[in-house]
Amino acid sequence: MAWSRSAKIIFLLILDTAFFLIELITGYAVGSLALIADSFHMLNDIISLVIALYAIKLTSGSSSSSDPRYSYGWHRAEILAALVNGVFLLALCVSILLEAISRFFTVPEIDNPKLVTIVGAWGLVSNIIGLALFHGRSSSLPLPPLLMSLNPSEHDHDHESSHRLTTEPSASTSGEYLISGDVDDTTPLLQAQSAVERQVSPKKTRSMNMHALLLHVIGDALGNVGVIATGLVIWKTNWEYKFYFDPFISLVITMIIFSTALPLVKKTSFILLQGVPATVSMEEVTNAILHVDGVLSVHELHVWQLSESKLVASVHVLASSQDFMPVAMNIRKVLHHLGIHSCTIQPEYSPNTAVSDLDNMSRDKACLVLCPPDQSCDPRNACCRECDDIDDPSLI
Repeated sequence: MAWSRSAKIIFLLILDTAFFLIELITGYAVGSLALIADSFHMLNDIISLVIALYAIKLTSGSSSSSDPRYSYGWHRAEILAALVNGVFLLALCVSILLEAISRFFTVPEIDNPKLVTIVGAWGLVSNIIGLALFHGRSSSLPLPPLLMSLNPSEHDHDHESSHRLTTEPSASTSGEYLISGDVDDTTPLLQAQSAVERQVSPKKTRSMNMHALLLHVIGDALGNVGVIATGLVIWKTNWEYKFYFDPFISLVITMIIFSTALPLVKKTSFILLQGVPATVSMEEVTNAILHVDGVLSVHELHVWQLSESKLVASVHVLASSQDFMPVAMNIRKVLHHLGIHSCTIQPEYSPNTAVSDLDNMSRDKACLVLCPPDQSCDPRNACCRECDDIDDPSLI
């Protein structure tokens, strides 16, 4: 039976806590900076595991949508946790760097290099166990930098959930309407044209939260390799400068950890700053929308990532027709092809449309949005005028 993410993190948390105490006590007892540095890296791991576990709890179950203050739920909790973990790693690098530099000027002797080697070996065993736990999530992609794109499992989940298409009057007086919500082929308004093939190719991704934890485990493993190397050099050789090997290895480990933590911090910060995803070309999106019949121009186009796998967009569209619903449906289909499954479209109408035409349409309909031509007039599907063929009068 496969372990859940939470179970893996809890097991690793117990393992790391035990080895943190062992390495810290042994490091100070024998005076090994490499061992002390690795023990504080382990402490950093413990804090990171607690944060990651809490982030998973927030994003799972009913808790993700229970607080009305967070209209998007807790989709970004794991990204925030990954950013915090990455910052912890960078701070740890600075701390070890300063200590290692000072050790080059004041070189302490390591009393028991054999004990250092043994503790490092057992620590490496624990890291191998940790890597084995995350193997199912890490084997499909190369080691850092790891690029993330659409997650097929989350892609399917988004499409299985229920969606609504809503129309709301905009704050302006130009007859504009805001059209928002997530749509797919199961949405009533799109069933009329669901024969169009979707050519979206799902791609693999990983949780940044689990990615951050993987980096911690890899950093631990490298640290323990350095501890073992330090212990063996001091224990088995009579090299004149053998005690300089301890801070030297610490510097090498620091550079490796820094090189893996910095891309993670940049990636998570980019998402939290709502940058355009690397998989999206704004020029391509704009041109695709402009090719939709009825669209005259596009402006205020924004595309960002809510999480690693969920892309969101908003756009203002100048349309030539007051019957905007078919145009909106086609725009959504275009965005869906480009991997954007949640969008808000604000139509703006051409000034060539006379105000009298709007008045006539308003008298003819309850609103400006029509039902699909092959569906009965059901207000649950769209804002429709009252008509005689409604099966259930209670829907009016």
